[in-house]
Amino acid sequence: MGTILIIRDTLRKIYAKYDAFIKPVLKFLLALLILMLIQTLMGFSRQLDRSAVLFACSLVCAFFPFGFITFMAGIFVLVNMYEVSYAMALFTLIVLMLIFVLYYGFRPGTGIIMSLVPLAFYFKIPYLVPLILGMSAGIASSIPAVLGVLIWFILKYFAANADAMQQMSRSAELVDGFIEISETILKNEYMYVIMFAFVLCIVTVSLLSHSSMNHAWTIAVIAGTIVLAVVIFIGGARFDDGSIGAELVGLVLSFLLAFAYEYIFYCVDYKGTEHLRFEDDDYYYFVKAVPKVNAQDESERRE
Repeated sequence: MGTILIIRDTLRKIYAKYDAFIKPVLKFLLALLILMLIQTLMGFSRQLDRSAVLFACSLVCAFFPFGFITFMAGIFVLVNMYEVSYAMALFTLIVLMLIFVLYYGFRPGTGIIMSLVPLAFYFKIPYLVPLILGMSAGIASSIPAVLGVLIWFILKYFAANADAMQQMSRSAELVDGFIEISETILKNEYMYVIMFAFVLCIVTVSLLSHSSMNHAWTIAVIAGTIVLAVVIFIGGARFDDGSIGAELVGLVLSFLLAFAYEYIFYCVDYKGTEHLRFEDDDYYYFVKAVPKVNAQDESERRE
């Protein structure tokens, strides 16, 4: 474990020194991964399904805030859907416009979460997202997380029905197709189960991890995982999703990764806890101070 802390501290120092170069590289790699995922799931636009286009669009994202990656991903999704179904493209455009206008108008800055959620679903570790958000981003992050779930279910629906859509005329029965798509996606009860699980997990983890009790982050991860398990398995049994086994594997992997994340970024020494008291003219202040564990402390402890 000491080796992990040494690596963590080294990476922190490197990032603090070269963040002006590291951030664009990270944005480029993340954008490339997300755009490649979209083309893997969809890939109906030949113009976008070229390495040069993917690299060029990812490179553009590297020089803008992280939220621009979500904007670029939305363009890729719409272009691919437009090649298959006008109705599907119209429905998705309306959803994305509502998200960009309403969400970005009131709470910009965390839009990248909406792209990370589908990415986590694709790699079968979706429940890692609410566990980490609860520890690191707070209760407000549940909004982009829920929107990310909606985007994933739209992509999932399109991937499952694209062949059938291709066999129909793209412009035929636009209104009827739009209504059918809207009802199918928006009436998906299991999608709302996942949304509720995400919100409840983020709230639980956030409240527990920000408390002053010992081992707050560890308890928060365990409690958040239990909340996810209860809601998902009850919802899966109620709405007969048929993927409980896969959900269990994803939940276990998400828990293990969240536990590793908690150890790396929230490792503290509860034995060194100090209780301090301050006062001014109006108040007494009681402070609980818990020292963080770094690589040097770990090596001294071993000696």
